[in-house]
Amino acid sequence: MRIARASGRTERLWEGLHDLLDHVQREDPGVYEELKVIAQAFGEDERARTAPPPRRAPDAAENSDTATNANTVSGGTFNDPVVQAGIFNGGVHTYYGQPSHSGVPSVADSQLDRADAIALGVRRPRRIADERPLPRYVVRDCVPALDAQLLAAAREGGLVLVTGEPLSGKTRTLWAALFTNLPGTTRIIHPAPGTDLRGLTAVLRARGDAECVLWLDDLDGHLGEHGLTVALLVELARLRVPVLATMSDEAYDAHRFGSPAHTRLLSGVDPVELGADWSPAEVERLAAAAPHDLRLSGAYAHRARHSTPAYLAVGPELLGEWRRARRANAHPLGHRLVLAAIDLARCGVEEAVGADVLRTASGFYEGAVPDVSPEDLDRALAWAAGVRHGTTGMLVPGAEGGSWRAYGSLVEDARDGLPGFGPVPWKLWPLAVGAVWREDDLEAMGAVLERARAALGSEADDLEALLTLGRIEEEYGDVEVAETWFRRASDAGSSEAAGRLGNLLFDREDMAAAIPYLEKAAESGNVEAQRLLGIALSLRSEYWLRTAAEGDDAVAAWWLGDLVRGDGDHQSAMRWYQKAAEGGRTRDVASRIASLYYSWQEYEESERWYRIALSKGDAQTVNDLGLALEQLGDMEEAGLMFQRSAEQGDATGASNFGLLLEEQGKSVEARKWFAKAHELGDYSGAYLLGNSLTLEQRYDEAEGWLHKAQEIGHHKAESALADLKAAKADHRPDRSAPDTPDTVKE
Repeated sequence: MRIARASGRTERLWEGLHDLLDHVQREDPGVYEELKVIAQAFGEDERARTAPPPRRAPDAAENSDTATNANTVSGGTFNDPVVQAGIFNGGVHTYYGQPSHSGVPSVADSQLDRADAIALGVRRPRRIADERPLPRYVVRDCVPALDAQLLAAAREGGLVLVTGEPLSGKTRTLWAALFTNLPGTTRIIHPAPGTDLRGLTAVLRARGDAECVLWLDDLDGHLGEHGLTVALLVELARLRVPVLATMSDEAYDAHRFGSPAHTRLLSGVDPVELGADWSPAEVERLAAAAPHDLRLSGAYAHRARHSTPAYLAVGPELLGEWRRARRANAHPLGHRLVLAAIDLARCGVEEAVGADVLRTASGFYEGAVPDVSPEDLDRALAWAAGVRHGTTGMLVPGAEGGSWRAYGSLVEDARDGLPGFGPVPWKLWPLAVGAVWREDDLEAMGAVLERARAALGSEADDLEALLTLGRIEEEYGDVEVAETWFRRASDAGSSEAAGRLGNLLFDREDMAAAIPYLEKAAESGNVEAQRLLGIALSLRSEYWLRTAAEGDDAVAAWWLGDLVRGDGDHQSAMRWYQKAAEGGRTRDVASRIASLYYSWQEYEESERWYRIALSKGDAQTVNDLGLALEQLGDMEEAGLMFQRSAEQGDATGASNFGLLLEEQGKSVEARKWFAKAHELGDYSGAYLLGNSLTLEQRYDEAEGWLHKAQEIGHHKAESALADLKAAKADHRPDRSAPDTPDTVKE
């Protein structure tokens, strides 16, 4: 009865299963086909498990892997799926067995403890000297959950899937979990994307009890009817072969929710999600690992701007492309712009800078062209800022529009001394300090300034370094420190440093110290130094002349009077001139005293001192005495003084005598003295003669003399010529002028 009841229950189960399969076939043929494949695979496994072992002929041992039945064959050969025997009971027969699946894959595999993680899809980071190929793995928060899934899959089979954004560290995290949790003897099967996996179970069965995992990085490249399917996943689970896979968030969403066939595969999987943003705990673990690896140290330093996996993975790609861009037929300007941004960061400029700053800085490197057009600059910037690997460009935009900074890994590559980076150009340091200068935020500038001091101050024998550091200190730092650097550079031979030091000393009125440096710079052609030197010498001269004059030195008093008079201090000048006269230098200062009285309109005192000068043999004062007499109304003696002065060869005396004669209505005689004044080199002679002729409407002759006056730069000649042109509108032919000097026709 128990057997009968059991048989009845079995029949009812089979009937129920048959009805269920009929329902599935009607409602979802795809699922029905997958169940059918699973059942067939199960049947093949059962037959293989229960079949008796075949008897092999001794001479067929080498090819026994192809035998699938228990027949004995003698004197024959196995030809792929065809078994041909020479000796067989009943004669010679040819048997065609079940052909092997054409999809049996040829897949790469490796032992875990010898596997190359980079070959399995982990992105290659940069590597310096004898660094390990991969930096130490920084444990992510999802690792406990991932470890649990992987260990369960190793026991029972199944799919372990890690998802995340591009460059979030999916493959590296899965690799770390595999390496940590499974024995080093585990075989990793890692087919290339698109490989036909339908015969994979046969390959795995042939391995016997060897522990294996199927590694499918970027799972979306391994899906499809010939890839990983539900049926294959079930077969692999029966063989206790876990499938370890990664997938981008975008690809997972598309296949999980947008493809019915893939939905069935992925719906039973609880993916381990890996975020691009790191939690505080993850950042703490990164900080702990950073001191032991330069790559992690750089990632930690730039964590606020770049995700750590992207920083480690993209960096080598950016560096390689940037290096090759320096070629003339590639992107040399873009290469220099990126290098400028990198070096500005090396100087301590943390924030993005404007494109104009990068353009200026790019001119400091070898191969730079003097004039970069806006179009070329825009193209170079577009290349440098173009997004690579869906993540970043070499230049990263700043918060302000049109500002840029270098991607962090490139900066660290330069700081760590990788090939392709030289020292920061000296000229870049002042630009760097200026780029961060903010009147309300001196901290950032201070950081750059300290780096400049460290970098340039160590180059004690380099003139350009000393000079550059002096410039930076002068503009942004400590002026006294700037003087120190300029002095060292000047003493080493820099005329520019001498000029700058002299300028600083001049500004703090240390003329004695400034003069030697200003003179050195002035001799090299530095115009500013020449001007400052003249002023410094004058001021220094005044100091010593005053000291001597106060000690009753008459010559010093005379010279000091000239200096202070030049400064407009006429009262002091008079005091020093009179002191000089009292000291016996009357001949030297009498005319000077007279001229001061004349300027103050004290004409009688002026006359007296001019006569004293004349009596002491100062012939230069004859014309000036005439002027004083003219102001006193003594026209007759004034005329005699002017004439005497002109006859002595004084051009000014000749002009003054001509003017006096013209005022007296003696134009003909006056014009002779105007001509004489011109011959003697007086600035006004030609003008006065041309003006005199114009008044008599002798326009052609007047025009000739006014042109002469214009040629020597008389300030009224141009307007006089304009008036003459207007007057010639009523021109009448000139009469001959027998009284006109012969020089008019020169």
